[in-house]
Amino acid sequence: DPHPFLIFGSILFWLACFIYCEKCKSVNIGSDTGFDTAVCNAGREQQVNSTYGSFANGATPNFETYEGDFDMIYNDRGTQMSGFVKVQLKNNDVDGYKIDGSTHDADGHSIITDGYVSYSGQAWWVDETFSGADRGLKVLTEGKFDFSTNTFRGTWRANTGIRGHYTEFRGKQLSKTFKPLSDPQRQEDIPMAIAMVETPAVAPAVAAAPVVQAEQKQ
Repeated sequence: DPHPFLIFGSILFWLACFIYCEKCKSVNIGSDTGFDTAVCNAGREQQVNSTYGSFANGATPNFETYEGDFDMIYNDRGTQMSGFVKVQLKNNDVDGYKIDGSTHDADGHSIITDGYVSYSGQAWWVDETFSGADRGLKVLTEGKFDFSTNTFRGTWRANTGIRGHYTEFRGKQLSKTFKPLSDPQRQEDIPMAIAMVETPAVAPAVAAAPVVQAEQKQ
């Protein structure tokens, strides 16, 4: 009876089609020849805008450090994927924050290797995968943090040529540290300087008063 063979053949056929389609969905890592240029442009644009904004508008840091986990949902070729990003920001004492951290998503684990965040929240960063099947995969993220709501809105672009956007990027378990209002060393120096100036000024005035009064009484 050829019927079982037809069923078995059909299964093999559809299995082969599925494997072929999955291969078609994947692309070669590094095939996006414009990726490195996009990274350079993102860095240059953010740096120029942030530096201008800092001097023109008197922008100041909201905090010294900012750290926590962000749950994210992103669109990848029409499919909603999820993961989380560990973000660590540190004030560079010039015009923004240095960003470090890691990403955990459908492609595995990656490390943030470069990036920048302005005091106003404008941001870009690159994360890279160093092990596994996706070794060498790099993703450029661009967008803006809203520090008041601990959220981020933006897009991503991989060096495979695939691009997408984040539909949700929300922080949890966040911690911030702030710079003291003034330098403690300066607070100690100021009273010492005042004491050294005022002490000799008061003493002669007190000593001179009795001499003048004594002469008037004679």
